[in-house]
Amino acid sequence: MGNFLAVTAFRSDSAADVSAAISGYLTGHGVSVETLSAGPPDPGRDAQIYAPTSGWVVVLWPAYFNIHDFPLARSVATARNWLVSTIHVYDDEYWEHLAHNGPAELHAFSSRPSFWQDESPEDFERVASYDSTPERLAAAVGAPAAMIQPYLADADSLSSSKVKAHSDDEFPLGNVWVFTDFWRRLGIPYPTPPQNLATVLRLARNFSRKLPNA
Repeated sequence: MGNFLAVTAFRSDSAADVSAAISGYLTGHGVSVETLSAGPPDPGRDAQIYAPTSGWVVVLWPAYFNIHDFPLARSVATARNWLVSTIHVYDDEYWEHLAHNGPAELHAFSSRPSFWQDESPEDFERVASYDSTPERLAAAVGAPAAMIQPYLADADSLSSSKVKAHSDDEFPLGNVWVFTDFWRRLGIPYPTPPQNLATVLRLARNFSRKLPNA
């Protein structure tokens, strides 16, 4: 079984504000939430909220939240008028990115856009509609578009899985963890659990049955 990761960055200087926004979204969909300040996280239920770093609050979601992070990011960004960047990984096969600035979608990308072509036409059409041009995203985060563009590669079309977007990246484009290098170019630091963990939101066990899917 591969990795089904979801992680979201909110441009905010307050982990408490992000926690409140997330809690409001979850409870609005009938998902009860318990706020914890200590103790080992439950990877199947806990949203780990990290203290602000470089102006971003990063949240690591429970396992298999990868089908729920896009709707949450859209909703919270719109409600709070925040810049939000969210990434999820499907079974270590590909990674996807969505960025919103308030209600405006800035960027959407999949590292393997043809993955669902034969198995799920609906998902294939969804990905085909993504606008992955980097200019609006680059302007929002203050990074050169030319620095972001190399990450927006189709992993199935690479000459080698070991090709890197930039020579100083930690991961090659064929590795889904290259999203951490991509985020670094946006100014978003990927957390190192449990360092700087601010709070934990423990979601009800049935959260996946109640939350919208991507």
